[in-house]
Amino acid sequence: MSANHRPHSLHKSRGGIVRLWLISALTTIGLGSCSDEAHVALTTPVMHTQTVAVVLPMKGGLDAHWKSTLSLCNENLRKAFSSQSEGINLNFEFYDEGCDTLGRLARSLARRDDVVAVIGGLYTSSTLQLAPEICKKKPFFSLATAEEPVRAYTSSGHLWAMTETDITQCEVLLSKAAMYGARTVALIARADDAYGKTFIDWFGFQAKELGMNVGGIFTFTPATLSSQADAAIASGAECVICIPSEIEEIEPIIDSHTARTAEGVSVPRLLFSDTAYGADVLDLLGSKAEGVEGICFGSDPESGFDVAYEVRFGRATTLGEAQVYDAAMMIGLAGFIGLQNPADDLNACLISLVDGRDAIPGGWTADGLSVYVQMLAAGARPDIRGASGTLDFDSKVYTNVLTTVYRHFLVYQSRYITLDHHTSDGSKRSDPTLAGWAWKAEHMQDFNHTADRPYPPLRRQKALLVAASSGWENYRHQADVYNMYRILRSEGYAAEDIIVVAEDDIARNDRNPEPGVVRVETDGPNVYEGLHIDYRPSQISSSDISDILCGRSSERLPRVVEADSTTNVLLFWSGHGSPYQLRWLDTHDGWRTGMARQCFEDLHAARGYRKLLCLFETCYSGSVACEAEGIPGILCITAAAADETSKADNYSRTLGTWMSNRFTSTLQTAVYDNPNISMRDLYYRLFINTVGSHVTVYNADLYGNLYTQTLGEFLMPVK
Repeated sequence: MSANHRPHSLHKSRGGIVRLWLISALTTIGLGSCSDEAHVALTTPVMHTQTVAVVLPMKGGLDAHWKSTLSLCNENLRKAFSSQSEGINLNFEFYDEGCDTLGRLARSLARRDDVVAVIGGLYTSSTLQLAPEICKKKPFFSLATAEEPVRAYTSSGHLWAMTETDITQCEVLLSKAAMYGARTVALIARADDAYGKTFIDWFGFQAKELGMNVGGIFTFTPATLSSQADAAIASGAECVICIPSEIEEIEPIIDSHTARTAEGVSVPRLLFSDTAYGADVLDLLGSKAEGVEGICFGSDPESGFDVAYEVRFGRATTLGEAQVYDAAMMIGLAGFIGLQNPADDLNACLISLVDGRDAIPGGWTADGLSVYVQMLAAGARPDIRGASGTLDFDSKVYTNVLTTVYRHFLVYQSRYITLDHHTSDGSKRSDPTLAGWAWKAEHMQDFNHTADRPYPPLRRQKALLVAASSGWENYRHQADVYNMYRILRSEGYAAEDIIVVAEDDIARNDRNPEPGVVRVETDGPNVYEGLHIDYRPSQISSSDISDILCGRSSERLPRVVEADSTTNVLLFWSGHGSPYQLRWLDTHDGWRTGMARQCFEDLHAARGYRKLLCLFETCYSGSVACEAEGIPGILCITAAAADETSKADNYSRTLGTWMSNRFTSTLQTAVYDNPNISMRDLYYRLFINTVGSHVTVYNADLYGNLYTQTLGEFLMPVK
């Protein structure tokens, strides 16, 4: 079975299959039976053992949780298979996620033919070490919630993420803050790992979607956590969203909040992410955990999993147990499908399993699994529900579950209590929220149909293209600049009218499988071919950009933009950004707001342009582009607003890096489709297609009518 093929052939006579199955099932297990008599075997099934590796945190008593959960799943599966001639027995091997040799372990598990699947990666950092090897060979069921691994391994076909990404968790946290009446929110998150980065990337965007102000995004390293926690709590925000990457990072945030409370001053409400939920958190924090509140993924309350678990084992569930149970359940049921279809590998059987849409009342319990097993044996495909809820996966890539139940928790008298539940399905939310990726027309900028401003005749065009980063991991920035050069040349630009600033360290990088080739699409053209690079960022400074743009040549800067009041100038900048600067390489010595303002003013005073169009593809680019406000003839379009990050696009597993940025790929596609597109239509297209940030236009009022002004004025040389 193809990895992306939905088994429609089962649907033709499914009504008859289901009716026959119902008669058989009701005879076998008894209508509504909940007793063990339902599982009395008519024959002794032949059990086929399949080994599953479990790589999860094992210290602090967590190993007992995973072993209890998986033994329960195996027990229920054995009962469910008892009426069949064959069944699946899962043999679990346990490994500590906290070991120092995860990469070596991943390679070993990937090579072992006896290991059919791997369950693991509670933390994003672990998942990023495990996934590259395991996803090449076999199904990998991850509990990590950061966006990066999901986006990076979508094309592998073997990643089964058992929760939605933290894009959704961030939205639910902000929605909870809005319900509490917060008008201003702040974020504290770790900047140097993928888990914190997801929240940093989406926080500003989603806060705006929910109508709240951003009081600050405070990023920390282990050395700066306490001071940044102090700053976030003193920011004036009514609610601070707290994203510790490790449980040890929770205590300093609590200590800062407690100290400010003791001073008798107003303090914000703290809402923690799922890191703050778990048995190990209570053990670590002791009495300091009292009152900790937040959001975490969990079981579907309608499934009864948490209650049954506590009755059975005498303790509450910890973070991820429902998802671990469901992963094992899916492996067992898919293995059973494989017994009927030996030609299909486990991944194909998993796809067949989750594609089922027959609405039959099964579930995660022994009785519920008996229902599923007998349906599968009859050739039907049930709509699978587990302890965590509906197990629906995207039917194209099968990467992560589409709906997650989130628990709003509070630590009360040294134990977690649940205040309410939320899901990403709007029909099931206890309070409706906006999806983080849903753009609403009311958030778009409006532009007046004003008369065009008077401009001198257009006689020529010039372009300055800047890739301000370096290194293989930043491949996309140089690739986008190279493609922009290619577009300009194809539209008729002479090489001498384009200045390119790029480090030129990716085309012949040791990691490039095609030396001398750079692409922005997997099967796209070589955008490095015919390129001429004038300056490398490592050889000049960010302040030199102002001199180049303003035409101030020197012995060190022989090539500059030579423009006058009849010249349209295009500035395209791709790289990293931080608040109030466009970053320069890996330093914080970037093109700052003051430098940008001075440059724009100098250009205007010297009549160094007819029109200047700045296209900024960096995080926080709006914080620099706003410096153009009030200066006639300049238009800035940014990938992100002042307090937002921009997003990469088109990840290549072959290259191991992103090939383009979303804003730029949309821009360049728009140019291919219509190089003379109006500025208003260009903005609309960029806004709708740029995920996770608000494309923003600056200084439109002093530029002209965007409905009649076109991009072609900067792309298509005057005849």
